Amino acid sequence: MPKNREEFFYFILNNSQECIIRYDGRGCINYCNDRLLELTGYSAGELIGAYIGELFQNVFVLEDNHIELADEFRNMEVIETVIYRKNKTCFPVEIKVVSRVFEGVEVIICTAVDMTRYKESIAKVEETTIQMQESMKARDAFVANVTHELRTPVNGIKGHAEIMMEQEQDFQKINYIKMILDCCTTMEGIINNILDFSKLEAGKFQLDEKPFSFYEFISKMEKMFTMLTMRKGLRFTLNVAQEIPDRLIGDELRLTQILNNLVSNAVKFTEQGYVGIEITLNTKIDDVVELFFMVVDTGIGLSPEDKDKLFKSFTQADASITRKYGGTGLGLSITKELVNMMHGKVWAEGEKGKGSTFSFTIKLRQEQTEENASQEPSIRKWKYSNNINKMAGEQDLMYELGSDINVRELKKYFEKLNISMDMENWQKAESFATTLKQLISGGSKELQRLAFRMEMAIRKADCEKARDYAGKVKEQLLSEIEGLEI
Repeated sequence: MPKNREEFFYFILNNSQECIIRYDGRGCINYCNDRLLELTGYSAGELIGAYIGELFQNVFVLEDNHIELADEFRNMEVIETVIYRKNKTCFPVEIKVVSRVFEGVEVIICTAVDMTRYKESIAKVEETTIQMQESMKARDAFVANVTHELRTPVNGIKGHAEIMMEQEQDFQKINYIKMILDCCTTMEGIINNILDFSKLEAGKFQLDEKPFSFYEFISKMEKMFTMLTMRKGLRFTLNVAQEIPDRLIGDELRLTQILNNLVSNAVKFTEQGYVGIEITLNTKIDDVVELFFMVVDTGIGLSPEDKDKLFKSFTQADASITRKYGGTGLGLSITKELVNMMHGKVWAEGEKGKGSTFSFTIKLRQEQTEENASQEPSIRKWKYSNNINKMAGEQDLMYELGSDINVRELKKYFEKLNISMDMENWQKAESFATTLKQLISGGSKELQRLAFRMEMAIRKADCEKARDYAGKVKEQLLSEIEGLEI
């Protein structure tokens, strides 16, 4: 600390960015720093001894010969006001007043911060916001008009192509017409994505939540995705947990859009193998149901760097993907927004060349009806069981664990599973694992969880984990059913 402490403290005060004023109990200024003089145009001689109310008009009042804040400011810690210059112009400031008694003498300090640049910045932000809103309105109108104009010729081309398809008999020409129809369908999807993205950006997108049958919805999805995968020579698998209620309340159309975006993406990036959907019940609290969806494929996969880009607008994993596969990069961005609106989350996992898994959760409400309460899980399961068992090359093998379970069938499929893994025939192993999973679908959640992990390990050709989980499935079965020998 310098010896001349007073000089040191005045040095600090005079180089502060705040205006500092000291005055007595009657409002008489007895000190002001250089910053105040610089901003107001006064000299020290002009301000020392002057009344502080000359600088801050309508802020201070004299009551019983003592300076006080005006009534409207007395409970404020920081006061927004203006300070007047010598030339009677003013500028915005924020002031703070503090007082303290030192050795019987009251010392009052007023500090003021120049808010001119801040106010100018706020004004510019408000002006920019208004301009952006006007620009967004113009953009929305433009997008709506352009997409309408695009949809009209696309529908015209599609309609004429469908008429030609009905009349044409030449095989080669029929293939050309199919290509035209596929292009029209792709164009319709792009147009709808652009419209949805525009609505989401403008905050005008709303869900239309209505009661619907979850298993009828799943049945429609199964038919649609089976056709989609068959066109490319891929297999489609669908596994749905039987404890999911049938009657739910939500936006069925937008849930369809989410699954369609993810499955279409999986099909687009998969040249051979399969695309599958797994749906399980995460939680059920009162009438709120949280569902967990997984869309799995054996496609080109993902690198760790790709994952960060996936759900951003107008982006794909890399530029070469856009060139090779096409697309606007809007599908996953819209999917993320829709999942968020359904109070869920979406994420992706995968490795380059080893396929990918897109998972998401959503929350729906269960419709309270007598039919929903009394419906048995076995009645609901038929809608999706046949497809899986046909892909396994077997007849309908659905059994309720603990009642009509066929021990011989279970033993046979475990043996076939082990042989397939020994021969590293992972396609057959997956088929047997899927069938086993369905055979024991009436078991406990722990058994179903182990069967699911066994199936996932087999899909990834992870021999060690697959064998480990297969053993755990057997062990869990033994603990749940007395006398069962496998």
